Amino acid sequence: MLQSQARVQLGRAEWLRGRLAEALATYRQALELSPATHRPVLPATIAYVGMAEVAYQRGELDAALRHATEGIALARQLANTQWLAAGLAVQAWTRQAQGDPAAALAAIDEAERVAPGPGVTSLANPIPAQRARLALAQGRVGDAAAWLRDRGRNLDDQPSYPREPEYLVLARALLASNRAEEARDLLGRLHAVAAGQQRTASVIEVRALQALALRAAGDQQAALEALAEALTLAAPERYVRVFVDEGAPMATLLRKLAGAAAKGQAAAATRLQAPDLERLLGAFALAGLPVLAPPSRGGAAPGGLVLPLSGRELEVLQLLADGRSNRAIAEELVVTVDTVKRHVSHLLDKLGAANRTQAVTRARQLGLLE
Repeated sequence: MLQSQARVQLGRAEWLRGRLAEALATYRQALELSPATHRPVLPATIAYVGMAEVAYQRGELDAALRHATEGIALARQLANTQWLAAGLAVQAWTRQAQGDPAAALAAIDEAERVAPGPGVTSLANPIPAQRARLALAQGRVGDAAAWLRDRGRNLDDQPSYPREPEYLVLARALLASNRAEEARDLLGRLHAVAAGQQRTASVIEVRALQALALRAAGDQQAALEALAEALTLAAPERYVRVFVDEGAPMATLLRKLAGAAAKGQAAAATRLQAPDLERLLGAFALAGLPVLAPPSRGGAAPGGLVLPLSGRELEVLQLLADGRSNRAIAEELVVTVDTVKRHVSHLLDKLGAANRTQAVTRARQLGLLE
């Protein structure tokens, strides 16, 4: 029991340091070390919720929902309100990501009902801040602003780690209200605190938001550098949702970053690897936010893709447009069916398409087909 408790505490520390792979492995070890009894134990509850958080950040929504459900069930049996609320919060964000805002709101409502009282710091009870952030994600800016006023959070404060979730909500609310310069200044102070304490998870989130604030304030070059730094820190651990959850503004900025990187115009972007960008582009596409240049009003082909298609991918694309099956394409190109499937998968990611038909349609809009 003591060993499993120690493992979940270590897992939380690794989570804060942005080490998702190590956190996940540690949570799994905690489950293995938990006593095999019919009665649930707290370390197992924390481990399941922690695994759900990792899966969600990586965009593995089915796994996130499964682990969160297991953690919630154990927390209910233990009558542990803190981890019941934490599990419900992960469930809420997963439902939101799956396109079910009503279910997301129901989950966060229950989380707020069972969470510790309002006098507890947001570090021990982040649910109110999570609820306000969900309101912003659902377009209810007024609800989030009212909550911030009730909490007494304003720009004159010196942000501290225990209150960080609340100030991140404030920064997002400022961005949503077109107060980019104020958001930029607040995020600069948050970044200084997080970087000084080597909390990489917070640095990634803050730098991503700084990129949005800098772009909104008119400094696109600094915005690209900030986003490139966030992506460079996030890529080894396969962070996805910290970017995707910021929606269309982040999709637009990512497109500009990838375009600048392809032209060698963003120094920090040179550290980014194509597979890392492709993984993130695929996550945006699944969220209904394909990172593509939009078609021009005149109907002409836009400026191309974020990541260019290879010669072989263009061949496969043309054969898809001709209505060929995977087997027929394999025979035409003298490759295996598995190879064709990989090319098709890459095409869907790069075109931000959900299926072959959509890929062909978007390719025609982009002027990629004869």
